[in-house]
Amino acid sequence: MSEVAKLLNKLKNWYAIYVNVKHEKKVVDRLTEQNIEAYIPIIKRQTQWSDRKKWIDFPMLTGYVFVKINLTDKERVLLNPGVFAFVKFGGVEAEVKEHEIEVLKSIEKTGYDVTFEVKGLKVNDEVEILQGPLKGFKGVLVQFENESFVQIELLSLRQNVKVKVPKNILKIN
Repeated sequence: MSEVAKLLNKLKNWYAIYVNVKHEKKVVDRLTEQNIEAYIPIIKRQTQWSDRKKWIDFPMLTGYVFVKINLTDKERVLLNPGVFAFVKFGGVEAEVKEHEIEVLKSIEKTGYDVTFEVKGLKVNDEVEILQGPLKGFKGVLVQFENESFVQIELLSLRQNVKVKVPKNILKIN
């Protein structure tokens, strides 16, 4: 990447745009074709069909797409079919911070928001899971897997079941 390209990339910021619901992926594809960096956080949900279950990708935030641009490219974004407007506060395009995009990517990747710092966890602590498919389950911390993950024994299942979860989604009871 040339020095000029690096400098221009530093001047770009993330912005949220309103788009047609159920057209988020198409908008991202069109913007990407125009060399505009676009992102939509995706979550997978299992849907029941008449004869089977199937995992389908859905936008985490329906009706929104994120673009990383200089505001001089605003018109190029707005000219795309399905794009309505930039999200604004006080008449000014709302800038989305890079770390907020990273949080969305973290949730998309792991199913959990793993950006919170939980301190003071130790073996035999009673904990509650705050996010994800096991939200609300309580257990006892039995082992640290590594810096980020722990194993807990789930009390509410009344079974000796150990699960590995990010420690950042636990609350000490």
